[in-house]
Amino acid sequence: MSGANLSLGKPRRRWIAALHNSPLHLRISAVVLVLLLLLGAALTVLSHHFASSGALEATQRLQLDLARNMVTHAKAPLISASGQPDEAAMRSLAMHAMAVNPALEVYLLDTQGRILGHALDNPGPLASQVNMDPVRPLAARARQAPTLPLLGDDPRRPGQRNVVSVEGLFAEGQMTGYLYVVLQGQTQQALLDNLAASRAWREAGWLGLAALLATAVLAAWLVRGLTRPLRQLRHQVEAFRPDKDASRVTPVGDEVTALRAATRALQRRITDQIAQLEAQHEQRRELVGNISHDLHTPLAAIEGYTETLLLEGSPLTPEARKQALRTVLRNTQRLRQRVAELFELSQLDGGQRQPHIEPFCLAELLHDVAQDHQWQAQQRGVKLQVQMRPHTPSDASLERAQALGDIALIERVLQNLIDNALRHTPRGGSVSLMLTADGSARLRVSVVDTGQGIAADHLPHVFERYWRATDSPPQEGGSVSAGLGLAIVKRILDLHHTPVQVKSKLARGTSFAFSLPQAI
Repeated sequence: MSGANLSLGKPRRRWIAALHNSPLHLRISAVVLVLLLLLGAALTVLSHHFASSGALEATQRLQLDLARNMVTHAKAPLISASGQPDEAAMRSLAMHAMAVNPALEVYLLDTQGRILGHALDNPGPLASQVNMDPVRPLAARARQAPTLPLLGDDPRRPGQRNVVSVEGLFAEGQMTGYLYVVLQGQTQQALLDNLAASRAWREAGWLGLAALLATAVLAAWLVRGLTRPLRQLRHQVEAFRPDKDASRVTPVGDEVTALRAATRALQRRITDQIAQLEAQHEQRRELVGNISHDLHTPLAAIEGYTETLLLEGSPLTPEARKQALRTVLRNTQRLRQRVAELFELSQLDGGQRQPHIEPFCLAELLHDVAQDHQWQAQQRGVKLQVQMRPHTPSDASLERAQALGDIALIERVLQNLIDNALRHTPRGGSVSLMLTADGSARLRVSVVDTGQGIAADHLPHVFERYWRATDSPPQEGGSVSAGLGLAIVKRILDLHHTPVQVKSKLARGTSFAFSLPQAI
């Protein structure tokens, strides 16, 4: 039994889910249709009730005095003083009345409502007694006009009530019983049932159903028009949603549900953007401070040594003077590098520099960049090398593999990564440029060093501009200065639609890697 309930419950749940996920105008139209059906059913029931009640009232009002007239025309009492019914006289009166209205059913009752006689040819099963309390006002001669219809028991249909005409019977000055006339007998009831099942009633029912459906269609069209601004608002709100939020907002449910979800997504996006703006504002303040520090230091050195050189009577020896000039030159070059980096990063961020994609030999570029940094590596006591690591024997031609990208920008990426690796690798360490074919028509470049490494909680920040971690001493490997070099690396690779990956372990080294599509 429980399995049957579950099997029946699943379609119901699916139907409820489908209704919940349907558009708003369809849901409103369904509700309107249900309300129209309920209203139509209620109106049908009420109209049938009032029509039946009106017909009964009209029938009873027109024939209310029928029993009295029959008693008036009787030549002798229909029930004697001893309680003996005169069925022959009653049948004679009933025959004349039924000639006008065949639906009449005439009964003789005693004062307690027990049936003493009737004028029925084929009576069938009859009730033995009629409750006179509801219709006693009809039998009172000095009665006031009662509220009609006033229904009494129908002897041929026990348990049912019908419109009647009642008159009291008297003999020798005492009441002996009642003349009880059912105004709508079985004949008329059968006629009414036939009318209810007639073609006219069926056509009326079909016309009512057609009118109901037409009203529902019109209501659906009107509701769809009324909810159109809501759907437009939903699409406008969803238009503010970035592509990365598409999976977070699924257009499920009606317009209100979808609009609520889109509004929440927009709210999250605005909240995230406000947080990003606040973070960017804080980063901008730190950036200005860091740039001021980076520019102030070489400027102060240049200014100090220049003033020393300009002092008259300076005791500087020719060798000390040369050393001062070298310091001025080195700080000038450092200052120029910082300004060039700022200018390059502003061009990349402003979209002024777009990559010119073309095929080039990536291995050759690696060798050229490594050769340019050999002198710097030798000065620092670091071994700089290029390695080719084919995955399969078919990758033996890796030296001639062509990559797709902007060769100048990729060269800048390699320069910054190598410079960063050399600065953070102690004397005696090594920096390796590795080229690998990853088997997916892409060439992977890795710059691996054996330097001090980066703490795990610092890795997400290494590509931020001028981010500095000063909470750990250098000997522990936790002090990192990303400057602008790594920020430029990430921006260039973003323009190439390829991510840059970084892996690091303290005191064991760091690896930066990216890949480029292979030219076919």
